[in-house]
Amino acid sequence: MGYEWQFAIILEYWPIFARGAITTLQITLLSSAIGLFIGLLVGVSRESSGIFVRSVTSVYVEMIRATPALVQIVWLYYCFPIIFGYQLSAMTSIIIALGIHSGAYVSEIVRAGINAVDTGQFLAAKSIGMNHFTALRRIILPQAGQKMIPPLINEFANLMKLTTLGSMIAVYELLQESNNLIATTYRPLEVYTFLAIFFFIITYPWIWLSQRLERRLKMRA
Repeated sequence: MGYEWQFAIILEYWPIFARGAITTLQITLLSSAIGLFIGLLVGVSRESSGIFVRSVTSVYVEMIRATPALVQIVWLYYCFPIIFGYQLSAMTSIIIALGIHSGAYVSEIVRAGINAVDTGQFLAAKSIGMNHFTALRRIILPQAGQKMIPPLINEFANLMKLTTLGSMIAVYELLQESNNLIATTYRPLEVYTFLAIFFFIITYPWIWLSQRLERRLKMRA
């Protein structure tokens, strides 16, 4: 006997999906902002001449990249209050955790962008009296920024998909709302199919844009 698809439930329960989608978007935007701030700070710091600063930022980047995002989220939500005596809400936990997680990857994008600029420009800036960070801010970063845009867009798309990990700590993003709906309707195939289509629709344009910009930059080079 064939399975009877009932996609009408998607329309019937669309307010639930809309609520989850809004939460997903909020998490993505806020954690992206945190990740961009941390990534710029750490990426620039790793190019500094101070051994201590480079060492600390390198430990942060390698630690984050070597551990799963899910572990980082769960640790912040469950372990942080035990150690520091302050309970973060589930929503705050995933935003901060994903922001810290993204920051490590953004910092590598920033470093790659900086290193892609001819080192002779650093020397020229220093020859006219600029210090390291002034040269970065006024000369290097504006040029590196163009090269950073495609991978930063990719990171944004990846972060959007990582928001589904919020369901592990009961954040009512799209996956958690979908799981709750499945428990009510017993229609997992329809719900998960819609979920896959939804994430494809909202992430693929960013991936396409990233690839297109990358090709244009290569053509200019």
